[in-house]
Amino acid sequence: MLSFFLHPPTATCYSSMSYERDPPSSRQHQHQQKNKCYSCMSRYYGVTWDYLGYSRIYETPKIFTDHCRDPTSRGADVPFIECKDQSNCVTMVEDIKAGVGNKGFIRGCFSNIFLYGFNRTGTVGALGAHSFCHTFNLTQLVSAGEPIDSTINVCSCHGPLCNGATIKSSALRLHNSPTFSQLLLIFTVILIFN
Repeated sequence: MLSFFLHPPTATCYSSMSYERDPPSSRQHQHQQKNKCYSCMSRYYGVTWDYLGYSRIYETPKIFTDHCRDPTSRGADVPFIECKDQSNCVTMVEDIKAGVGNKGFIRGCFSNIFLYGFNRTGTVGALGAHSFCHTFNLTQLVSAGEPIDSTINVCSCHGPLCNGATIKSSALRLHNSPTFSQLLLIFTVILIFN
């Protein structure tokens, strides 16, 4: 329970999306259809696919493109995939080690980004069914294999092509800072004891 307060699921960080609870009838309708998600990785991953070992961690996306940053932009033409199950769509943003300020973008279904799947426990496991953003170490995300040590911002959402929204990096940093977690813990304790 304490780890939930120290590392709470964060508020949605998508810039143009809302994740209010859907009425049960619309949620049931969504479950009858397969969820569709954009499937892409930044071109950097394709160029270094074998050399840096990404091929031993990730499933191959539909496309490697610089448009993975914003798949809904004019002329992007980023393909989508149907999820194997009713899992959420996921967007992952990684600080690329080569170069300063470069970011790698990965978009796909929770069920098919990693070769061996996501870790299904704790906050990582919640990405499959709940809409939120959180910062993880790559080693926390992967259920098997030998990933490199890297920090990745991950956002999860449910709905057709919902992972096409851009992520506000400032919101990700705010929600994962120790100060935010500490304030949330203090606020919760005050509510409990009042």
